[in-house]
Parts: sequence; structure tokens; C-alpha cells
Amino acid sequence: MELYAGLLNFIQALLSLYGYVLIATAVISWIPDLAETQLGQWLSRLTEPYLRPFRRWIPPLQVGGVAFDLSFLVAVVVYFFVEQGVMYVLDAVVRTL
Repeated sequence: MELYAGLLNFIQALLSLYGYVLIATAVISWIPDLAETQLGQWLSRLTEPYLRPFRRWIPPLQVGGVAFDLSFLVAVVVYFFVEQGVMYVLDAVVRTL
């Protein structure tokens, strides 16, 4: 049982880490020069495959001369709900073993 608990903790840590990567990508995108650095490009490569479908379906909201990327906000909220759902299901499966 301890092996499964350790595995669950590891999976939860990975899922949480990706959530932090999503948030870091948002923060870095607000600073154009930082987004063009190697770190910014690396974060973009990690998050763009997940964000692309949301950006395809949810266009930016134009307010004056500024465009707000609401798709990113939706993607992050969905990610955290999915993360909680995955952990709930995995926990339930481990409890039945």
C-alpha cells in the first residue's frame, strides 16, 4: 500500500508542477522580452500543446487596444478541475487494491 501512496504522491507532484508551469507561462507572457528568452520559449513548448485547443475555440477578448486571452484562464481552470478529478479517481482505485 505504501508503494501506491508513493506513486500517487509522485503523480500529484507532477500534475501540480505542470500547473505551476502554466502559471509561470502566463506571468512570463506579460513581459515581452522575457517571453523571448530561452526559458520563455521552453515554457511555451511545454504548455502550447495543451493551450492550443482552447485558443482555437476561444478568441481573445478585445477591450480598447488590448486583447485579453480568456482561453488561457479557461484552460487553467479546466486543468485544475481535471487534476483534482484524476487524483480522486486514482485514490479511489488505490483504495480498492
